[in-house]
Amino acid sequence: MLDGQVGSVNGVECPIVAPEAQIEIKRMMPVWNPALSRRPKDADDLVRLEAALGRQRR
Repeated sequence: MLDGQVGSVNGVECPIVAPEAQIEIKRMMPVWNPALSRRPKDADDLVRLEAALGRQRR
């Protein structure tokens, strides 16, 4: 999951979660754990992430 690039915020370096991994997590979390329903924010994030990658929503 943290195999993306290293980023920096105010001089603090941190691993970046690859957008593909973010999509996978947000899409699959309700499947992996049915007690956790998809939040409206997750649906919005999926639209934004896929648009940033030039993908159409599945």
